[in-house]
Amino acid sequence: MSPSSDLAHFVRDALRDGRSEAQIRASLHTAGWTETEIDVALSGWMVSDDIGAVPRPVRSSAARDALFYALLFVVFAMVAGNTMTLLFAQINLWLPDPDEPARYSRLAGLRWSMAALIVFTPVFWWIDRTDRRATATDPARRHGTMRRWLSAIAMLVAVITLLGDALYLIYTWLDGQITLRFLVKSATVAVMALIVLAYFREDRDVPLPHLPLPAAWGLIALAAVALVLTFRAVGGPAQGQMEQRDQWRLSDLRTLSEDIHLCPGIDRTDLPETLDPMTCASNPARLTGFASSVRYSRVGPSEYALCTEVEFPAAIEGYGLRVDGNTVCIQHRTD
Repeated sequence: MSPSSDLAHFVRDALRDGRSEAQIRASLHTAGWTETEIDVALSGWMVSDDIGAVPRPVRSSAARDALFYALLFVVFAMVAGNTMTLLFAQINLWLPDPDEPARYSRLAGLRWSMAALIVFTPVFWWIDRTDRRATATDPARRHGTMRRWLSAIAMLVAVITLLGDALYLIYTWLDGQITLRFLVKSATVAVMALIVLAYFREDRDVPLPHLPLPAAWGLIALAAVALVLTFRAVGGPAQGQMEQRDQWRLSDLRTLSEDIHLCPGIDRTDLPETLDPMTCASNPARLTGFASSVRYSRVGPSEYALCTEVEFPAAIEGYGLRVDGNTVCIQHRTD
């Protein structure tokens, strides 16, 4: 850090007037300057018997502090934002809207937020721990320009979010559309906004009467709970592999269905009773190893169905697909 111009000028003038370092230090302590700020200010001057106070070069750490606190701000936002995404998904799961169809793809899409929390939560813990240790050693860090600006921006966003949350809650209540799910989501937004406000205070603690609780612990705890609950709902890598294999099966199913529709040598007004779909594949290189398991069945003179077995039918969604147990079929007409 570098001393402020007022502090530097005071130290220079005091040294020129013949004040001792102890006298200057005592006066600055009384005025409220921290020990680190006083040390930096005094180290910026050398006393010469011939000339008086001579300035020493002071290397500013402003760029390093800006990088550190900008990284802290971004990492905090990533953890808070993705935690909110996962918590909202859990609320939708536990308090479903009867008018909204349940779709597994909405849960499967949460894996990006899960990955973000796995990466950024430990980074946030480490940066916050580093900041706390450094601040305990050097209380002047709390008054750094970059830290105060980013903290003010975060607190402004949190206050606007709280006000918007309250506004929308009251409007929904007056409109007669309030539901339990809406109330829980509104409470979740309020809790997250309060954590932001508590964290970006100068002491980074939740203001409790007898027990100072670091706000970072609250955010990390929420992130951990959201991550565990989402893992239970979505599954881990094995679940993702099953879904990927099923997507390959569906891709083969659709490709072969179009190929049969255009297959040469087939009477489209009188389809055969049996057919190997692979004989109609126009480009076998586009297919995967699951294409050989696709089965053909004649539904009518000009209508046929292709079916395949899947591993996780709950994740199967798409227009024109029929799911029966672990079997997925697609039906086409040739006329």
